[in-house]
Amino acid sequence: MSPSVISRIFSLGEFRFENGETLPDVRLAYETYGTLAPDASNAVLLFHALTGSHHAHGRNESLPEAARFWQPENYDGWWDRMIGPGRPLDTERYFIVCANFLGSCYGSSGPASIAPDGEPWGSRFPLVTANDQARAQARLLESLGIERFSVVGPSVGGMLSLALAHMYPQRVKSVIVIGVSDAPPIEHKLSVFEQIAAIELDAKYRKGRYPLDDPPSRGLALARIICHKLFVYQRGLEKRARRGICEPNELLTWFRPTRNTQSYMIHQGTKFAKRFDANAYIRIVNMWASFDLPTLTAESSVAAAFSRYAEHKIPFLIYSIDTDCCFTPRVISQFHRRLLRAGVDSRYIRIRSRKGHDSFLLEPELYEAGIRTMLGGNLR
Repeated sequence: MSPSVISRIFSLGEFRFENGETLPDVRLAYETYGTLAPDASNAVLLFHALTGSHHAHGRNESLPEAARFWQPENYDGWWDRMIGPGRPLDTERYFIVCANFLGSCYGSSGPASIAPDGEPWGSRFPLVTANDQARAQARLLESLGIERFSVVGPSVGGMLSLALAHMYPQRVKSVIVIGVSDAPPIEHKLSVFEQIAAIELDAKYRKGRYPLDDPPSRGLALARIICHKLFVYQRGLEKRARRGICEPNELLTWFRPTRNTQSYMIHQGTKFAKRFDANAYIRIVNMWASFDLPTLTAESSVAAAFSRYAEHKIPFLIYSIDTDCCFTPRVISQFHRRLLRAGVDSRYIRIRSRKGHDSFLLEPELYEAGIRTMLGGNLR
């Protein structure tokens, strides 16, 4: 049985976002696993993926700060099979820290948080960048007495790992990223725009100032459907969508699904709309689509940004997934080769899977050996 864990809240106080806007009493929800060594030498910072949370291990059935968004599917840690005694993220060797993104809805400050006027921040909450996330989480680690640490980031978390390693290279021992490159492909950027438009076009969106008990659920469900097809292995979708036709459904009005794949996508969209906030979703997907390393780092090129990793001798371990539609092996292998040309110690592993981008969530055993080796080498 998974151990019970509790979330903690770290106050950043007044926080200035990269766009110049400042909010009071900004907070981060986080969890830790394992015991910090007396010299704080065994710390690992774990970033979650797009709409994940800081709850990566154990069982947590209560997160009051997340209110209605904390659904039963959130109760079990999203990487439970990777974290624990004897596992790659070994809680008997490492002290693992995982924090919820700024702008999300799982305990960290975001659009669903209550502003000083007693109303949700809604669309008044600033757009968030990868640098904002990096600065916030670096301050959390400082508060825990952690100066040096390794970084692990799947999916969007991989991009945040790149930003943090560039911003604080002297503090990063190593970087492990899964299913991500240094920039999203144009197909993904267009997909994100479609998702934001789907939410905006829902009449209940109300320019982002909707009441939390009457959200734009249909727009958010459609946004998730648009996005979800990139997360799965599309050729195997019909086998994955084994459930029968869902009838009735909460999304469509008169059209009746005639295929199990249609029902599957409706199920994924409507389920997601119950556990996430539409404004928070816009913040997170926009951060992902807007990621551009040279712009974020004020470097002249990607190569110049990568040279900073080389200068500080930060080793990288990069995973691609052969059925990933978000970041294909071709894109990620190019990313790896650019790191090598910049003088970075980069190691590349291509995972064979039928699970697509979500493989790291569904079959973490495929990633165990590399992660165990990389972190073990840093500990020695």
